[in-house]
Amino acid sequence: MKLSRLTLRFTGKDAELEQTFLDEYYQAGLKQIRLALLMAVFFYGIFGLLDAVLVPQKKHILWLIRYAVECPLLFAAFLFSYSPQFKKFFQPCFFVVIVVGGIGIVAMIVIAPPPATFSYYAGLILIFMFGYTFLRARFIWATAAGWVIVLFYEFAAVFLSHTPVSILINNNFFFISANLIGMFACYSIEYYARRDFYMALLLSKEREKVRQINRDLENRVRQRTRQLVKTNEELVREIEANRRAEEEKMRLQIQLQQAQKMEAIGTLAGGIAHDFNNILAAIMGYTEMTLLRQPVLGDNETRQNLDKILKASQRAKDLVNQILTFSRQRQQEVSTVSVGPIIKEGLSLLRASLPRQIEIVREIATELDTINADPTQIHQILMNLCTNAAHAMEDSGGTLTVRLENVSVRLGDEYHKAGVTAGNYVQLTVQDTGHGIDEHIIERIFDPYFTTKKPGKGTGMGLAVIHGIVKSYNGAITVRSNSGEGTRFDVFFPVAENAPQERKEREEPPPMGKANILYVDDEDFLVELASQMLEQLQYDVVATDSPRQALGIFRKDPYRFDMLITDMTMPYMNGVQLAMAVREIRKDFPIIICTGFSEQINAENAREMGLSGFLLKPFSIRDMAIAIKRALGSDEEDRNKNNGREKINEAEAL
Repeated sequence: MKLSRLTLRFTGKDAELEQTFLDEYYQAGLKQIRLALLMAVFFYGIFGLLDAVLVPQKKHILWLIRYAVECPLLFAAFLFSYSPQFKKFFQPCFFVVIVVGGIGIVAMIVIAPPPATFSYYAGLILIFMFGYTFLRARFIWATAAGWVIVLFYEFAAVFLSHTPVSILINNNFFFISANLIGMFACYSIEYYARRDFYMALLLSKEREKVRQINRDLENRVRQRTRQLVKTNEELVREIEANRRAEEEKMRLQIQLQQAQKMEAIGTLAGGIAHDFNNILAAIMGYTEMTLLRQPVLGDNETRQNLDKILKASQRAKDLVNQILTFSRQRQQEVSTVSVGPIIKEGLSLLRASLPRQIEIVREIATELDTINADPTQIHQILMNLCTNAAHAMEDSGGTLTVRLENVSVRLGDEYHKAGVTAGNYVQLTVQDTGHGIDEHIIERIFDPYFTTKKPGKGTGMGLAVIHGIVKSYNGAITVRSNSGEGTRFDVFFPVAENAPQERKEREEPPPMGKANILYVDDEDFLVELASQMLEQLQYDVVATDSPRQALGIFRKDPYRFDMLITDMTMPYMNGVQLAMAVREIRKDFPIIICTGFSEQINAENAREMGLSGFLLKPFSIRDMAIAIKRALGSDEEDRNKNNGREKINEAEAL
């Protein structure tokens, strides 16, 4: 807030606010001004009784001053306040009212003989109080009026009434002190009035920004909703057209059309994955931050619930990866895993979703349950088989049996005749007591797009996908069923010889450090989350949701920061463009790029571009900490060496 120290006017960039303030100041104080003028008329008039008591011999002269000059002038000012011109001249009007009122009191002091004259000194103090506070006169006008009154008193006291020096000094002390106190009060009143006006203006602007953001968000939601509705309508029309065409075309043509559709869905999956991973990043990030603040020891129900949220979010993350894998936009992550815990976790999730009339029997009896597979795909196999089994028993209920055991398939035995290659396997069995599968369709259940479910209940891709996954692991899947007697699926996974990669239940605390980091992401909630994460890791962070603003901040002081962490997909400027612009200013500046999903960037591309790191959302605080440490590793070593040299130089100087 730029104000003139003398006149309190808005100056500089705020000069344009002056007229607006004066208008509001006038409107806010108009009632008080009129009330103050009426009170002045009343008190100026009522003190005429004091004239009659103190100086009866000169009361007519004093009354002439009161009732012929002062009171009419004050009442005229009151009437003038109802004129449209009053707003333009109300401050000069106040000046005249205060000066004339003060001169009237000074005249009474001169006219009244001692000791009665001393009683009128208090009136001069009242004039100061009235002019500086109640009348809402601006500081500059009130101050000018006050000092005019003081000077007039000095003239009258010296040249008209010949006041003794001692009394003159005493009166000057009180009058000047009262004037200074009044100036201070008037200055404070106007200053705080201007400050309140300025703060209210800023608050109004911020509220308007929030309202504009809300309007923009609502518009975006409406636009996105219209797009989704339109897409949904187009998809419905396309499905209906395909359904009609299926009656006339051969099976090969149907498969070709469905393959093209899956390719289009795969393209769409990338965009969905980006937005969904951003949402997951917020859920997992804030959950992690809350977990860090929970006590580790003891029976902490809150911590247990948060752990469950993290596990479920991790499953959602794996599911997104599985969608991308299925749509051929990401390679599956095959590793040596233990099947037992995956099956137990999947059954725990299934229990909450299956009807109560379906009993789940779990038989996990493996000695060696390690296989080479993607855990998410194992989870998908279990979910699809159990969901199909539950669908077969949804009307009458029944028993769902899930069994995991080691089997050894030999040449000529039952499983070998069914098409399973000889060897050692981990066998997963899913068995139900439902209505079974008719013999004439059991050979087609693994065909793509074949389904016996009603429209809207299934796509016919579940078992086809399972069959493809199992075959990719060099395994096998068999089915046995009789109509009315239930169905049994046996899935054979080759046993892995190496030990599984165990996941630590509790990882070590994430590494912390000291550095200035510039963070940019176009999602506000991810900017706030990243700021909390980096501050938790003891880094100093400057975060923004605009790549242009981030570049502007960096240009102002390029050596203020030690690292840039940027999102890839942002409006106006993507992460790679921002990184290149920063590198033009500071070569070899550490940069980490992160994304929920992008066809333009991955870990390999990032390395080829010379970037310091790549993070795929959603990432944990530990992932971020490790990436930062790796990116800053060489820089920190250089700083440590420089600090060591400085300490040696200081020691030699001493």
